Amino acid sequence: FRVGTRFSHRHRGLMASAPLPREIIKWLQALDLSFSIKNPKRDFSNGYLVAEIMSRYHPQDVDINSFENGSRLEAKVNNWDQLCKLFKKKGIGITKVEFDPVIHCAPGAAVVLIYRLYEMLTKCTVRSNVPIKELMNIQHELPPFMRDTASKRLKDPEIARIEDNVERTIVAIDVLGSYHQERRAMKATEAPALIRQERRLRLGLSQEDLSNQQEHFDSVMIDEVKVKALQSAQLKKNEAQHQETAPVISKSSALLKAVTDPQACCAALARLQQPQVSAKPATEIMRPLVFTILQESEEFSKMIDTKKEDMVVSFMEQCREGVRDAGRQSSDAAPLELRMREIEETSVRVFETLAKRAELLVDSLTKSPAEFWKVWTTFYPALVDFSESSPIFESALFFFKRLGELMREADPQLTQQLMNDVALSSLAKELIRSPEKREVLCEVLYSYSQEDTLNHVLALRSLKEKVGDDMSVYVSCLAGLVQLDGQQKLLDDHLLDLYIYYALIAMQSAQPRTRVAGLSILCSVTQFSSHDAVLALLPTFSALSNDEWWEVQAQLLRLSALLLQHLSSQRPAEGAEGRGNEDGSASGASKPEEAEVTVDTMIEDVLNIVGRLFVVSNSKNVLQVGLSGLVHVLTEYPTLLPNYVAVLLGQTPTLRRRLLDEGGERQRRSYVHGNSTNMYEETCLPDVWLHLDIAKTLAMQLEAMQLPRIEEEHLEVLAASLPFFFEDEEADEWLHVFEKVKQHLFTSLVDSRLHVLSGQIIKKFWACGAEMLASKSREASRGFFTEALSRLYQQPAEHVEEASMLVFLRELRHFNEDLHAEVDALLDAFNEEYPDEYKASQLETILKD
Repeated sequence: FRVGTRFSHRHRGLMASAPLPREIIKWLQALDLSFSIKNPKRDFSNGYLVAEIMSRYHPQDVDINSFENGSRLEAKVNNWDQLCKLFKKKGIGITKVEFDPVIHCAPGAAVVLIYRLYEMLTKCTVRSNVPIKELMNIQHELPPFMRDTASKRLKDPEIARIEDNVERTIVAIDVLGSYHQERRAMKATEAPALIRQERRLRLGLSQEDLSNQQEHFDSVMIDEVKVKALQSAQLKKNEAQHQETAPVISKSSALLKAVTDPQACCAALARLQQPQVSAKPATEIMRPLVFTILQESEEFSKMIDTKKEDMVVSFMEQCREGVRDAGRQSSDAAPLELRMREIEETSVRVFETLAKRAELLVDSLTKSPAEFWKVWTTFYPALVDFSESSPIFESALFFFKRLGELMREADPQLTQQLMNDVALSSLAKELIRSPEKREVLCEVLYSYSQEDTLNHVLALRSLKEKVGDDMSVYVSCLAGLVQLDGQQKLLDDHLLDLYIYYALIAMQSAQPRTRVAGLSILCSVTQFSSHDAVLALLPTFSALSNDEWWEVQAQLLRLSALLLQHLSSQRPAEGAEGRGNEDGSASGASKPEEAEVTVDTMIEDVLNIVGRLFVVSNSKNVLQVGLSGLVHVLTEYPTLLPNYVAVLLGQTPTLRRRLLDEGGERQRRSYVHGNSTNMYEETCLPDVWLHLDIAKTLAMQLEAMQLPRIEEEHLEVLAASLPFFFEDEEADEWLHVFEKVKQHLFTSLVDSRLHVLSGQIIKKFWACGAEMLASKSREASRGFFTEALSRLYQQPAEHVEEASMLVFLRELRHFNEDLHAEVDALLDAFNEEYPDEYKASQLETILKD
């Protein structure tokens, strides 16, 4: 008999009254403890004896002097905390759940702990003096009027002393569930005796007469067909009577009717094999969890009658209609916005709590498909009625995904069958109705599907059956599911054939959104799997470069960038063309040449697509997607640099700054308002590109354009192209860049709009870690700086305020000693060349700091 980790309280009481087995007593005596055990409940309470026992087996890890043999609660807790750390260190599976009742002298808890210690330390199994059968039948032996009631079980002090409300509720649910299970077992055991007793009373027979006639009753043959017909007739009669007396269901309880209607899911549930094991209703598990949260909400307390209504279903009804109900309140009530916020926050708490405790529902939902249907029907409206940006939608989505993952761990085959046969019909309707939710709802589908290629193929086929002939919806769902398959590394030949087949069909569709979804599938296939199959479709999707729909062009740029990344790795190594066989022949050179020609041809075709779409005059949204994708291939394809910088300069300030902001939050964005556009992830360009290449390209373009003055976009790109640290090996090249842009920088330094950006760039060069670059850039700037100051004081109305310039100079002067001397020299030179302007200015105050 192994003692479990979760003994019921009545079992503990029985073990407390039973003597310890002889082998355990002999084991304790052999340990030579400091005092003998007379009352285990009292003697083991403070943990001191347990520490002594552990010191016998692990003397190096236990300092008995650190344990106090006292009765104070503080001493007990301290002792057991030390023991808990020792248990974890030595891999002994005794947790706080097991020793906490020992601290509080719970009946039988110490005896259970002794059994556990004996088995853990000696690796022996002890036979208990109290058989399991007696433990289970102790209540059965009592007369009915002496048996425990549910109320008595719930008033157990061990439950009452649990401080956490949710944990206390869960323990109470377990206790109540075991009580009802025990009651059902006793009824099944006592039923024959009660039937015989009733028969004896009805016939007026004595107990002896009843025993004599028992064989006669048992030998009577019953016509099974007639019994079944009688049962069927009686069921129909009862159902008719029920319909006559059934109350009228109000409109507000439509959800309750859908959940409890036996005909609502009979077609789907009939195909499922019904387990024979009885399951606890899911509503009984969820009700106390929901009630604990709702009773803290003033709004839900007003809207729900906890005594008359089904708590879980009523919560869902009010969650959907709460905003409208809040608007009907009187004018002296709290503002509508606050009421709506309270309803929303409470609803989110409910779903988050159910998600955290979802493991409590798994057993019921896997044992009873009808319970799964009720849970799905109850909470699924949250995915329908709320927008994808609603916190309630997000929390409900998390609950369903978490529930599916746990059910899949318990019974993966049944879980997928429940999704395909019971839940997928309603899920498919929402996929058709709400394009903006398709990607996240597809995650729900895969949460209930087994994580292997075959079952994902079956899930895709089931989805196709439910969606029907609407190819645009199905392909759009595939565009989201292929990413999940790629992330799970399940894209084998079977799945690839399916995805590429539908992508090819989608690209030939007359609907632009379907073509977008087809290209999105190819992007995911290229990103997560082999790109060879996608390159085979190059003639097909290259024709889409003439498509006028902006999102088709955006997806085509994404696909081109991904293909260029893969093609760059397939280029033959340098010198491969002239490398022959070992015998000196050149027969081996033809294959590399053929491969190079093939790869170069495909690269040229892809670059042609980029050249047609990635132009300054195209849609800003298309170019924003292209900038995020093509930045990864600028190193391998430097010919893209001039056009890339030109496109970046041509973007609107908002779009450009999102790409250049290194500290900004990266999130997926939708560029067009609507419910059918895709989400795109923007790349932080300075994190990816080669800074020197971008700076050199920009400097060359500025030099070629010969602009009288540069604009804000030029300075933004130049500032973003500067690295955090300048390498000494690149100092000469960076100095050439500075020489080309220095005149523009100091002209912008006195411009009110450009002063801050140009000042940051000048400071980056002057104070960089590369000493040669810093000193030579300062030396090359002196004449331009003096000229800029003269313009500032000769035409002050057209330039930046003097206070801003003073702040800039002070920051430079206080940065380090070299800049301190440089600023002083610049001010002295300005004083010598422009004495009148210097006297009229506040520059002298800088030297006095």
